[in-house]
Amino acid sequence: MFNAENKTLKLPCGAEMYYAKFGKGKRKLVMVPGLNIVDMQGTAANLAYFYRKFAKEFTVYIFDRRSGRDKNATIRSMAEDLADAMKIAGIGKADVLGVSQGGMIAQYLAAEHPELVKKLVLGVTASETNPTMTKAVDEWLEMAENGNLKGVFTKTYDKMYTQKQMKYYRLIIPVLMKFTKFMSVERFADHARAIYSLNSAPLLDRISCPTLVIGAENDMITTADASKEIAEKLGCKCHIFPDEGHAVYISKAFNKMVYDFFLQS
Repeated sequence: MFNAENKTLKLPCGAEMYYAKFGKGKRKLVMVPGLNIVDMQGTAANLAYFYRKFAKEFTVYIFDRRSGRDKNATIRSMAEDLADAMKIAGIGKADVLGVSQGGMIAQYLAAEHPELVKKLVLGVTASETNPTMTKAVDEWLEMAENGNLKGVFTKTYDKMYTQKQMKYYRLIIPVLMKFTKFMSVERFADHARAIYSLNSAPLLDRISCPTLVIGAENDMITTADASKEIAEKLGCKCHIFPDEGHAVYISKAFNKMVYDFFLQS
């Protein structure tokens, strides 16, 4: 369906990186997801269906982080891995969507590898750590280090969704956990700790491609203010969804905005 393919490549460091590829459009779109506790491998068909709106106009690539442990991971090193992966996959210059931690990675990519980024969308992300982010990561790491990834799962949902949305999700979280393939605690912790290294703010003036920043007023992870600060530094348009939380990036309205921005001349 939608030409979905599960693919793996080998990075120069020797580590492998999984990515999903789908769609048949001439334009190339790279999606960089946020911090995850779920193993992405083998998810191409599901991702293709969810992002089917993009499949006609774009060939879409969704990259995971490098496989295995990455004890010294930083946001910058993740961006370097992504740059290497794009070159190895033969993607060349692409539209890039980064959400949450993926948006942090995308900022470094656009600033330090401008030859790879045609247009950029940064969703519910930040350019430097703030107390709200640090508190969230501290909580996730404490639970992860106690081997409680299911607790991380539940706590993350509490922060990602609004109170109104959580009335629904609290009912289905037990079901979701039964069918969720969690990554290792150590791998999750490596990725989470990388957030402490975030400091892309001094690099923002090096981003010259057309950029759109999207945030959410009820974002309890990166905050709406963080999105506004990025847009102000870049001098680009910023849209804040008024009744949404951090998980706004799964909404139809968010993805329509992204789609329209990339296709507008």
